[in-house]
Amino acid sequence: MKCTSGFVLQSIALTALLSLALVSSWASAHSGATGIVKERMDAMKDMSDQMKVMGDMIKGKQAFDVQAFIDGSAIVAKHSPEIPGLFPKGSGGHQSEALAKLWNEWERFEVKAKRTAEEADKLSELSKSGADQNALRKQFVMLGKSCKSCHKDYRKKKKQ
Repeated sequence: MKCTSGFVLQSIALTALLSLALVSSWASAHSGATGIVKERMDAMKDMSDQMKVMGDMIKGKQAFDVQAFIDGSAIVAKHSPEIPGLFPKGSGGHQSEALAKLWNEWERFEVKAKRTAEEADKLSELSKSGADQNALRKQFVMLGKSCKSCHKDYRKKKKQ
């Protein structure tokens, strides 16, 4: 697969790095988490795992498996609309990676979460329709940007 746009490759690499950072942080973040905090961490991990698999396919690190891409995008599309409900008021705290800013800017957060769900739905529909890899790559990048937008604003920074 040849990609002529350095920007697209950078965006894919950034999405993959974000997914890897998420995956590597879950073991410590999940210890002690219960209730809705654990539910949202599990949902985010499911989405992150699928984004990593799809990202590896998009970048050519892994053979492109149409069914795996369809399945992965469906999992992300399934969880994405659940995001606002996974952050009820008062569910911050010690084990949560969410910043208090999320609840202080609830309407803005909801708009961003809705955008992520829309981008995830588009990717899922494209993958089911048999779209070519270039179209999937472009939509994957759009979804990654949407995910990053929320994480940048509302998730605690990882300790280096």
